[in-house]
Amino acid sequence: MPRILVPLDESDLAESALPWAAELARVLGFSLHLAAVYDYDEEGWRKAGIDTSGGPSTIASALEGYLEKAAARPPFAGIAHTSEVRMGNVAEQLNDLAMQNDTRFIVLASQGEGGLARFRRGSVADALVRDGATPVLIVRGDRNAAIRRILVTLDGSDISEVALAPAREIADAAGAEVHLMRVINPVVDSGWTGVGPAPDMGLITEQLTESAIAYLQGKARAGERADVLFGRPLDAILQYAEEHDCDIIVMGSHGRGGIIRLALGSTTDAVMRASDRPVLVIPHRAVEA
Repeated sequence: MPRILVPLDESDLAESALPWAAELARVLGFSLHLAAVYDYDEEGWRKAGIDTSGGPSTIASALEGYLEKAAARPPFAGIAHTSEVRMGNVAEQLNDLAMQNDTRFIVLASQGEGGLARFRRGSVADALVRDGATPVLIVRGDRNAAIRRILVTLDGSDISEVALAPAREIADAAGAEVHLMRVINPVVDSGWTGVGPAPDMGLITEQLTESAIAYLQGKARAGERADVLFGRPLDAILQYAEEHDCDIIVMGSHGRGGIIRLALGSTTDAVMRASDRPVLVIPHRAVEA
């Protein structure tokens, strides 16, 4: 059975991802694999209230008990699950786990520190997207875990289009609406540097809009909504998601050298950090794997 990997570290922030992991597993019919990764820092563990006299096995035992309690929570009722404790670099161990046993998604909270493992989820999420081949659902905010509308951002590149298949897989299983959007900025997309005669922005805007509409119509399936927006991609994406009450934003990622650049700057990275709703980041190598 395909599975979803859920990293936990005993912090409230990490556990905020649990309802979304459970919802995604229930919708898709997948199992859950709860994982705790720790480094052996005796002083740090003692400060966390763990007796380290027994060595790493004591820490591992404490984490195993924690994962068992987490798996017994109401959101997981009826969902098959397994758990595992590992010692080592968090991102490396999670990427290794993600390559095993038909892991389809990783679900984790986006940032912060705390709990026994004390890892920074923001950095870990970046590393999972940069180095891994598994889609990562970054959970932020306290929205109810429900999948009714999914927003897919496209910019005309093959990289952005890797988001389509996973988004549609989830939408089909959940009976959710799919919204496709493309953001254009006539001033930037015209390529004008301010040197020489100013271009006819009205004509350029019309041409860019027609091209964007044709592109989205060519990508949209029956029943999917397609919209073209104008302005800075980050602002347009966040505004659209709010206005249309989209539950998940799905974006493609190049992976090499960090998060993908969509249109202007690191848009996927910016959306991941600024959004108050989950962002599903699809590494380009997820399609290549």
